[in-house]
Amino acid sequence: MLNTPERREQLARLVLDQGYVPVEDLVRELGVSRYTVYRDLSLLEAEGRLRRVRCGAAAFPSARFADAAQWRDWHSHADAAAPLGE
Repeated sequence: MLNTPERREQLARLVLDQGYVPVEDLVRELGVSRYTVYRDLSLLEAEGRLRRVRCGAAAFPSARFADAAQWRDWHSHADAAAPLGE
């Protein structure tokens, strides 16, 4: 079992790697309660490491990409790959 700082670091890494992670996935992955996940998310959000969103957490786009040009390139490809109507 991870100690608190290790758990929070793993949580932040999961969100950064995936871009968005639902709370239920974090509960399952970390083996802790929803309350613990929400508490960790609040702290990590206060530190500016992620954003809490409804039922989960999301990475700041700037945290996932080295620079704005890289993000724009990724975003334009993601938009082009999305089905029409989304």
